[in-house]
Amino acid sequence: MRRILMFSLFLIFAGSHIFTSAQKNEHFYNVDKEIKVQGTILEIILEPRYQGSAPFLILLLEQDESKNKYYVEVSPTWFFEQDFHKGEQLSVIGSLYFGQGNTRNIIAREMQSKGKTMVLRDKRGFPNWRGSQNNRQMRKKGKRY
Repeated sequence: MRRILMFSLFLIFAGSHIFTSAQKNEHFYNVDKEIKVQGTILEIILEPRYQGSAPFLILLLEQDESKNKYYVEVSPTWFFEQDFHKGEQLSVIGSLYFGQGNTRNIIAREMQSKGKTMVLRDKRGFPNWRGSQNNRQMRKKGKRY
């Protein structure tokens, strides 16, 4: 009887661990969860997203119609050359995922602001900053890589 109880507890623990691990690993670009959101920038955040890399530009965006708030993951700070300000209007196309505390997050693929379109990722979600900051500097100088 004690073995059955111990085995049952083990299964419950293992099952809950697997379930929560699957939920936490959803931070990747998923083209099937792509959405378009238009709204107002409420906050500009520089946040370390990946260990050992430059901080990411994160924008807190309030959707115009629903007033839902989204954290928009833009790109590493070294990649982006556009200035943003609180109160500006922004349109984002990206992959929706839910973070801790059920926060709405978008990994941005394309953004429109002030009449400019910024393409951050290709149609499959691969970032345009692949290859690191050094490759970007080489592209700016016109060198081939």
